[in-house]
Amino acid sequence: MDMGTSSTRVVVMDENGRNLGAASRPTRLLNPARQVFEQSPDELYASVLLAIKDALSQSDFQLADVGGLAICGQMAGISTIGRDWEATTPYDSWLDLRCANQVPRLKTCEPQIIQCSGGPVSANHAAKWLYWREEQPHTYRKISKIIMPAAYVAGRMADLNSDAAFMDYTYLGFNSFADSQAMQWNTSLIEAFGLEADRLPTLVKPWDRIGSVGPSASSVCGLLAGTPIYAGCGDIAASLLGTRAFTPGQLFDIAGTGSVLATLLDHYAVDSQHNTLTTFRHCIPELFYSMAYVGGAGISLNRFGLDGVECQQLEQRAAVPLAERNKLLFLPHLGGRHAPFDASLAGAFVGLDWTHDRSDQYRAMLESIAYEYARFLGCMKDMQIVVDPVDVFSLGGGSGSQLFNQIKADVLGLPYRKPPAAEYGVLGAAMLAGHGAGVFADLQQTATDWPRPDETLTLPDVSKQAFYAGMRKAYERMLTNLKPVFADLQAVSLP
Repeated sequence: MDMGTSSTRVVVMDENGRNLGAASRPTRLLNPARQVFEQSPDELYASVLLAIKDALSQSDFQLADVGGLAICGQMAGISTIGRDWEATTPYDSWLDLRCANQVPRLKTCEPQIIQCSGGPVSANHAAKWLYWREEQPHTYRKISKIIMPAAYVAGRMADLNSDAAFMDYTYLGFNSFADSQAMQWNTSLIEAFGLEADRLPTLVKPWDRIGSVGPSASSVCGLLAGTPIYAGCGDIAASLLGTRAFTPGQLFDIAGTGSVLATLLDHYAVDSQHNTLTTFRHCIPELFYSMAYVGGAGISLNRFGLDGVECQQLEQRAAVPLAERNKLLFLPHLGGRHAPFDASLAGAFVGLDWTHDRSDQYRAMLESIAYEYARFLGCMKDMQIVVDPVDVFSLGGGSGSQLFNQIKADVLGLPYRKPPAAEYGVLGAAMLAGHGAGVFADLQQTATDWPRPDETLTLPDVSKQAFYAGMRKAYERMLTNLKPVFADLQAVSLP
């Protein structure tokens, strides 16, 4: 199972990597106020059970043969539970910046946080924890444990209580109170902030068994009570495992609700120069990956009233030779910037004139993600990461756009490799469940042995390099020069 921001996806796999049934259910992302994003834990739980039921209805096998299940899920937000595993807050989404006031407090310890956790301070687990304690004390008193949304669903399926709360190690880079190398909590830092370490869950491995499907969940989803449940992992980690690519330096573009650029590492390294990249543990214990993302890139189009049909029409109109009208910039940080963190930034078009139409704006929105990726790639090189120049592995829903892939290939100067299927998160989760059940003795070998689909390659157009080099320079200047404008806007008083 893959619990994404906009949908939950379930696939039934056999031991040879064959798809026996698949289903998805939409999930609602609520945005009741500026920079506030949350989801209902009850709705997330229901989406998983109903998607399992739908997937099982397409499959022809004995339920007793199911070796187990695992869930991968969103990584930078937090869920909270009380003593009996009841949700005590909405899921505080990775897009949510209501905790931004807590970030400066954590910034005072940022060098230590980066070295230990793997990532810079941002609106992630630690800042969210401080928000609920400092700004919502009445609610905070009800919280027994802080966990991940996938863990909330898994634990509810298994009828756990808060003493069994867990988090697997692939999430640690997003928690400023973690020691990623030692795979433990940084208790001295937790105490320095006056927080209670016992509100954090036990750290586990992605294939550890955390419980079994309980009678209540069984009656809804159709799995047999007693079916093993394994810990699962973060959605990016699951996607990287599912690609079956383990070469250090390999680049991955995961174009979803957030646009992620990641690279594999065979050692632990951190971005202490730019405070932009975060390093995480891979599911494979010997591997790591560094990544950064543009928050909400996938929902920006929706906020401009673009549905799937119009996007396809704009794709065709925008896929034309570059011209003067393409000197248009878009700032994609509608909800603030996540990497490096800056909650004051917002969105903007710069360079609009009478000649521009929606197809030009659409193309500029796609190009803005490519310019952000170019910044991320520069940070990787400054970390002395040897990036594989062969290609970028393209995943996620946005990878289905040939125009998007071509723009990113042109801006980065790297070929884009696109597999036909985009559901690599559920594939990685299935491997973890099989490993936990003892079906697969060696996780990496199993991933390598499973069949690989044919892939398409998008080559960069070298004739566009000079144009995009100039546009990137203008983009960086726009980032710098608009910041005081946004500050002025925030300072304007309302009547």
